Amino acid sequence: MKWLYGTELKDRGSLVKVESHLGITFPSDFRKVILEHNAATPSPNTIDTLRQAGKAFGELLNFNLDAAENIISLYHQLKNKLPAKVYPITMDPGGNFLCYDFRIDIDNPKIMRWDHEQKFIIEDQELVIKDHEDESDYYHLDFVADSFTELLKVLYGDEDDESTSWGKFRENDKLKQFTGEDLIQINRIRALQGLPPID
Repeated sequence: MKWLYGTELKDRGSLVKVESHLGITFPSDFRKVILEHNAATPSPNTIDTLRQAGKAFGELLNFNLDAAENIISLYHQLKNKLPAKVYPITMDPGGNFLCYDFRIDIDNPKIMRWDHEQKFIIEDQELVIKDHEDESDYYHLDFVADSFTELLKVLYGDEDDESTSWGKFRENDKLKQFTGEDLIQINRIRALQGLPPID
């Protein structure tokens, strides 16, 4: 496994600042990866959850707190959609997040995948979203792994390098053909990689 497109962590103390802000301590295996591969993408990059197969790991959230999209700013955008004590650590191109779940064990949080699509059922050939008291109950939170180390061991798929799939987010001319939600997601990835948006 290798890490691609990381952004140097400008202030190693920002990891402690994030933990202090969230009121948690990340496990040591995750802390080590952030210090060495901040905002990077692993290769291979595919995971399975208990509910779905073939989902993207995405890329680690940025711990540089002066970045436009960093772990704290993204958490505050999501926090009403997440249960208490669940914190995002990666984001995929579709806007889904891998999260640490500290609800059961503060010292050994599980890795879960938060899906941005609301839960629904089909009744009489119509899509129905049931009412919930808490906003977080509208979204799936699926188990992925018992630890970050375990998560990295189960990654699978083709190995990429900077000249293949993730590299395409750097090719401005090819990206100008995209519009709407596709372009928003591409620009989100580019922002996390410190690249300017595509107009």
